Amino acid sequence: MPDENEEFEPAPEAISVFDVLDRLEGLVNQSRRLPLTSTIVVSEEEILEALDQIRMALPDEIRESRMVLENREARLREASEQAEQTLLAAQERADRLTDDHELTRRANLEADRLLTEARERSRKMRRDADDYVRDRMEELETELTSALAQVRRGLETLAPGAEGGEKPKGRGRKR
Repeated sequence: MPDENEEFEPAPEAISVFDVLDRLEGLVNQSRRLPLTSTIVVSEEEILEALDQIRMALPDEIRESRMVLENREARLREASEQAEQTLLAAQERADRLTDDHELTRRANLEADRLLTEARERSRKMRRDADDYVRDRMEELETELTSALAQVRRGLETLAPGAEGGEKPKGRGRKR
């Protein structure tokens, strides 16, 4: 088995949940088995330290989802500003075309066309922004679901066997 301090020493860069889960899986795979059982012997301290690292890494995932939402808001603001600029340009153009009745009629038609076009562009940009955020959130949900499944498998692997003695005392939260 690797040195306890070496196995779960935090790296200077951010540790991902998946890195810690991979180390947990390696720890389980490298653990000693009790003869004639499916029970393994693992270091409680190493497991609890890895679980603490997972808890610390999860806020990074949550911050990433927050950034995605902020990005969506920025895109919506940008779309709104562009639509407003287009509307102002259409209004200015309409004002310039109002020299006489025929020009006024044409200007109104052009303004209506530009307004319709601007509104459609604004709707499309909003749909695109919503689609982007939805896709990113679905990816994040998949990653978090996978991480949770790995943690559960790790906990199931560490659960005491049917014949097993006491349940190990942990520092983690109770469910």
